[in-house]
Amino acid sequence: MIRHVSAIAEVVEDVGEAVSFYRDVLGLPVDQEENGQYATVKVAGALHFSIWSRAAAAEATFGDEKAVDRVPLGFSVEFEADSVSSATDALVERGWTIVQAPKEEPWGQVTSRFMLPSGMLGGFSETPWARRIDQG
Repeated sequence: MIRHVSAIAEVVEDVGEAVSFYRDVLGLPVDQEENGQYATVKVAGALHFSIWSRAAAAEATFGDEKAVDRVPLGFSVEFEADSVSSATDALVERGWTIVQAPKEEPWGQVTSRFMLPSGMLGGFSETPWARRIDQG
């Protein structure tokens, strides 16, 4: 069912401030999207490490960027699954609450999201074109 950890994101209020930290303080390459709500940090050992604005996380998860009070600041983790639908169904069958049903993202990835026991955001992703563990 679960293949590997596919993504870790830091959910922040201020993406620019976080970009400055990772780029200027830690010296890591950072690619920030034009809308300023999301950035990818390039670091060895991580398939995908990103900075995600709290408002964008609320929009993606709950369909409303004003639902920021439902998205905790901190880190989120996604697990690559053979089938997001099956993995999500298994959680529901085990009594876990899903906060975002499986959906296809604009870039073609399928995701679902749930809250982890710590209260942080977790999720499943289905990204067949990016399933290699070794990023080279």
